[in-house]
Amino acid sequence: MAKILVLNGSPHKSASTTMAVTNAFVKGMCEGGEYESEIINISDLNVTPCMGCLSCWARTEGECVIKNDDMPAVKKRIEEADIIIESYPLYFFGMPGQMKLFTDRLLSMMCTYRGQKPPENGESFHGIRNPKTGQKLVLISGCAYSESESVYDSLLKEYECICGKNGFTAILCPQLKTLIELGASSRLDRYLSKYGAAGKEFAATKHLSEETKQKLSKAPFSEAVYKNLLDNFWHEQKEDEI
Repeated sequence: MAKILVLNGSPHKSASTTMAVTNAFVKGMCEGGEYESEIINISDLNVTPCMGCLSCWARTEGECVIKNDDMPAVKKRIEEADIIIESYPLYFFGMPGQMKLFTDRLLSMMCTYRGQKPPENGESFHGIRNPKTGQKLVLISGCAYSESESVYDSLLKEYECICGKNGFTAILCPQLKTLIELGASSRLDRYLSKYGAAGKEFAATKHLSEETKQKLSKAPFSEAVYKNLLDNFWHEQKEDEI
């Protein structure tokens, strides 16, 4: 069976609101019986910060000199996976801290920098070292912002530099945290069902159509309704402190 590896970068682990979407997507992928999935919570790992020694680009090319943490084993699982799903919320216009720490330690999987110019045609800045044929990367990220335009620009640019513009599939979910915390089960069930359908599509075609991407990124609330929900939420937060 093909392997789906979910790298959950949320500090809330299984309680992550983004994981609600990721679980629906993975369930849709697995319904055909051709995939099996595994979840790794990044917060559970022992990850030593990258030292910036660049040995993985020269003296020990392709290999990190840090061996006494969990990264060598996780790197092996990444290399073996057919579908890699990175799942985490967007807080401050980028990855949560533990996910960035983890990502930095994947530097050894990038080709050595030899003065390459910045990508002009959507290719990876460095190139992936020893890429696995047919391997796909999916980013799933929820946020509390009212839309996904602009707020994800810096994060998507980082992925484009690492993987190339067409080297990953991004599923961005605005207003997700608010929707889930409201606890409206019927609305939430309808919302998650479209991610299950998207998982089936991805399993069959290894990509998502532009129509599907637009459907997935559509905010569940209108701008006026969402502003009112946020005003009520922050008012309740202040009341709880009194």
